[in-house]
Amino acid sequence: MNLVRASQRSAKSGCGTLIVGLIILGAIGSLFDGGSETSTPRPSVVPSATSDPEPSPSQEPSPSVVPSLPIALEVDPPAAVARGAEITLTVRASAGSECEIGVPELAREGETPAALFVPEGGVATFTWQAGSTKGAWFVTVVCTAAFEREALEVSITVK
Repeated sequence: MNLVRASQRSAKSGCGTLIVGLIILGAIGSLFDGGSETSTPRPSVVPSATSDPEPSPSQEPSPSVVPSLPIALEVDPPAAVARGAEITLTVRASAGSECEIGVPELAREGETPAALFVPEGGVATFTWQAGSTKGAWFVTVVCTAAFEREALEVSITVK
């Protein structure tokens, strides 16, 4: 009988120690959580299934929260071009997106076309001279807008 009481006492004191330990850990954890004044909160943007009319002056959106819009990138490559011909690549993306293009050296003469901003109409074009080497070349188009980035790879044939 003494063995049973001794094991019950140690189990009770073990549970009490565990509970006290958890309380102490919780208190220590809350001390560290309270010092989060130096961290910068990130805005969370949740797309809405409903569309609201234009906000009234009292409902103007906060300037610190920039909604993240999809870029919806589309590229129309030419079917095939002759060596040395001018290549025009049409890009459709959200207005205000910044787009860059990666063209292999053998598929172009000179430098890669510079980055460009997509105007209000949502259509922009990259133009460059085709290289003197025949072949099918992969051109990469990367567009960035706010917090979104989208990339496409298209094939251009130089004949």
